[in-house]
Amino acid sequence: MNRKFFMGLALCALSFPCLAGSVVVGADSSAGAMDAEAVKRVFLGREATVGGKPAVVVYQKAGATKQAFEDKVLGRSGADLAGYWSKLIFTGKAKAPEELSSDAAVKAKVASTPGAVGYIDDAAVDGTVKVLFKF
Repeated sequence: MNRKFFMGLALCALSFPCLAGSVVVGADSSAGAMDAEAVKRVFLGREATVGGKPAVVVYQKAGATKQAFEDKVLGRSGADLAGYWSKLIFTGKAKAPEELSSDAAVKAKVASTPGAVGYIDDAAVDGTVKVLFKF
């Protein structure tokens, strides 16, 4: 029985690639490590600062990293998030997060904007950004 279980587990792991991502800020940011709940507060507009600076939240428009972030960290789907942000924007409680098209674009924005926070694939992390949380 154990053999079948482990073979099934291995097959499952091969069928669904594991995507790892990181929540990042500029390398010179004073922000420290965050836990999942803190990340969720920032990316849902409930926390206004990151590293002592006004938070500039950066999402990705599409892709596997976006999907993994929404599933693993926020626990919400793209449509649910769109409705959530529409309500906040309409009531004047928040400003829409910026959406960029790629890891490279998010990384460039975060590296050059004080208070900016975004998420990228682990493979895109380099010296221009600092990792606050891995998912």
